[in-house]
Amino acid sequence: MHVEVGKEGRIVLPKEIREKRQIEEKTRIIVRERQGEIVLIPVKRYSTPTQSLLGSVKVSTPIDDPKGLAREHAARKALEGIE
Repeated sequence: MHVEVGKEGRIVLPKEIREKRQIEEKTRIIVRERQGEIVLIPVKRYSTPTQSLLGSVKVSTPIDDPKGLAREHAARKALEGIE
């Protein structure tokens, strides 16, 4: 599979790759050079900033109220500074 560089350096990604990687109009792509090759990395967008963090922290047991737990932790930390 190959593509041709057009005016202003533009390329068109083949449809099968766009569909497989869920690349749609307005998708941002990071362009990098690595070991003499050009690498395209699609940037995933989330509807809320916290969605991007989902699953990034591994816990041994599920947390039913993550916001409540975070508030308790913040309150404990704040009290540590006062005592």
